[in-house]
Amino acid sequence: MPYVINRQAVPEELILQEEQRIGRDPRWASIPEEPERARQLRAAAEHAAVDKVLIELAAASDPRPVDAVEIEQEVQRQKAAAGCRSAFDDSRVRQWVEQQFRVQRTIQGMVAEAPKPSFEEISGFYEANRANFRNPAMYHVAHIVKHVTEDQSEEQALAGIEAALADLERGGLFAEVAERHSDCKGSGGDLGQFPAGHMVQDFDDAIRDLQPGQRTGIFTTPFGYHIAELRAKTSAGPAAFEEVQADIERVLAFSNQLQAYTRAVAQLRSRASITQAPSRAVN
Repeated sequence: MPYVINRQAVPEELILQEEQRIGRDPRWASIPEEPERARQLRAAAEHAAVDKVLIELAAASDPRPVDAVEIEQEVQRQKAAAGCRSAFDDSRVRQWVEQQFRVQRTIQGMVAEAPKPSFEEISGFYEANRANFRNPAMYHVAHIVKHVTEDQSEEQALAGIEAALADLERGGLFAEVAERHSDCKGSGGDLGQFPAGHMVQDFDDAIRDLQPGQRTGIFTTPFGYHIAELRAKTSAGPAAFEEVQADIERVLAFSNQLQAYTRAVAQLRSRASITQAPSRAVN
């Protein structure tokens, strides 16, 4: 049944859009029965669509004007992004932009009074969840790579990486050998610093047990043949409070804003007339 809010129907198209948006959440997969999953997803989409229309109605009823200059700037930005010519009739775009600005202003007002988390709340959250705050192992690595491509066969790539290994075993400096042999030149093979798990598994496995100054033999990944040298390594360990304080503050602030938003939408619902109109029978 379609919903009607203060005599305004909730478009079926909006409900379907919300169903698609909400349905991207992987947690829906925890409902194994397809009919029950579809029923619950539909109910959630209807609820979200009603909330959206309530906010749009509240935004439209706000008598405060929206800055005309900001509207015009956004209209031109939207037209440029869509590749529209200057002769394009932008009255509908302007109307849509103003509506979006009004909705944004309404939502900002709904969460404006959300309290900011105190230092005690932030530090308390850190202490309660200390075990979850950890820094990954960090690696600083240089490498030599020979790609297998349409222009370079596997045999050619293997011969190239073996030539690089021979240079290293004769005492060649890694950066110089990389510049002579690697398919990725320009930085002496230096990949910089990255966390464990950043590279493909084969690369991670090859460097995991190295100590700074050591290098691997020849190993393969989906990208080709490699030799890697470990420059530095920082072991995984607990993250200090100062390292995660800002992230915790953002999470707690968002939680407070979400609660304020939920309360504000509930107030809009309590003041609105929300009914379900029976669907018209099709002959």
